[in-house]
Amino acid sequence: MEILKTIVKSLNETKLEDLSIYETKERTPFFDYAVIVTASSSRQLVASVDKLRKDCEEKGMTIRGVEGLDGGLWVLVDFGTVIVNIFIEEERERYDLDKLWRTLPQIDYKSLL
Repeated sequence: MEILKTIVKSLNETKLEDLSIYETKERTPFFDYAVIVTASSSRQLVASVDKLRKDCEEKGMTIRGVEGLDGGLWVLVDFGTVIVNIFIEEERERYDLDKLWRTLPQIDYKSLL
């Protein structure tokens, strides 16, 4: 849970919106939690990824990969057990991962702050 706390704190500090955390352990063997959050612009999205990288590196956490940063619409940050999806609003609506995972248990992000 420490990794989730660090991720949520970092994302919260960059003023991202509509943060959801899904427990995916029962659905996929690839990761245990999926975080979905919305940025108001591509600029905010990129700044949030930069802050997330910095905050996690300071805590000694390894990021396995970052995909989509060049596009500025949807970035996936892979921590192994946790994946973070940062979308601009239109892309979040288009891909609707919340609908895909709506039946999975959720974690209230405020409990991690």
